[in-house]
Amino acid sequence: MSDQWMVRVEGKEYGPVDEDELREWKTEGRLIRSNEVCRVGDERWFPAGELPEIFADETTPSESPAAPPDLIVRRRTWREILRETIRIYQGGFWRFMVFGLLTAVPMFVLQWYFPKVPLPDLSSGTMETMPAVTVPPICWLMFALVILVWPVSTAGFQYVADDVLRGRQRSLAEQFAAALNKFSRMLGTGLLVYASYFFWFFVPLTAMVALLAGGISVFSLMLYLLIGAFMVYMNARLFINFLFWEQTAAFGDEGTLVALRESKELARCAPDAPRLDRPLYRGAIVASVWLLLLLFLLVGVQFPFTLIRLSGVENPEQAIALMQSLSQAKTPDALMIASDVASALMNLILRPLLAAAFIVVYYDAKARLGR
Repeated sequence: MSDQWMVRVEGKEYGPVDEDELREWKTEGRLIRSNEVCRVGDERWFPAGELPEIFADETTPSESPAAPPDLIVRRRTWREILRETIRIYQGGFWRFMVFGLLTAVPMFVLQWYFPKVPLPDLSSGTMETMPAVTVPPICWLMFALVILVWPVSTAGFQYVADDVLRGRQRSLAEQFAAALNKFSRMLGTGLLVYASYFFWFFVPLTAMVALLAGGISVFSLMLYLLIGAFMVYMNARLFINFLFWEQTAAFGDEGTLVALRESKELARCAPDAPRLDRPLYRGAIVASVWLLLLLFLLVGVQFPFTLIRLSGVENPEQAIALMQSLSQAKTPDALMIASDVASALMNLILRPLLAAAFIVVYYDAKARLGR
């Protein structure tokens, strides 16, 4: 076909002209995108704006350039997840500590002042009634403080991890302001999440205790096991659906239910992928490895204190007496304070590791979902 073109403006036809002349007319303003053109020898007329060789350097307001792809949202191998997790943990360590202290300090004070529950005297051979425990006002105050600062701390962890992953430079004050801006969303979503766990754990547990109190029979034992299995099943489903709730609540702009629905979609996406590449398995493996690491290090931290405490104990009766004296102590001794401080520091140091890993798995899941 010919490279000559006809131009139609308000019913009048001009040409034939070649592409170079069309470019000149376009530069002079004589040819605009809405003018119709037709290749000589063809019968189809169409807007001149559809000629990329003429209007390639121009876009209309309705045809604004597409946003560049988010390079953070991409699929990753396990090696990449590990490498990026370590980079985030190292790059944001001190800011993680600041946001972690928001909850660690009141939790530690709450632990210190919470009244000790004395153990029953097992040596008498009878089970004595547990005395009533009065919780001092400072414990209620610290509990309320934890509830208030926990949404800011949780959101802050997400923003620190996200900024390090993206290489974005934001001050701590800007990250704190962003976390405060998400306070109501994080609080509402968190309360719904943990209320769901509470309901599906304690309601079946109460039913199981009631069955045991009514006497043991074959039927009650079968029903007991059935309720226990149902409790495990429901909490497993909650874990799956809420796997990414902290990330979806922190980075989304919609309501609580939208955040939880997105978390569910991310956790359950890519069902045809290899198991170790599915977001559900990756999240579960990351959480399990982190929990095992936490337990292992906590035992390692507490072991020296336990050895010191048990020095001189020669039989089980002395060990029981020691436990009873500790439970009845009005104030913690130096060894107990040191033990609690070590455990609190270990929790504070390891918490950012989980946040760093999950932000990477979250973006991997978004890539697999196609968002």
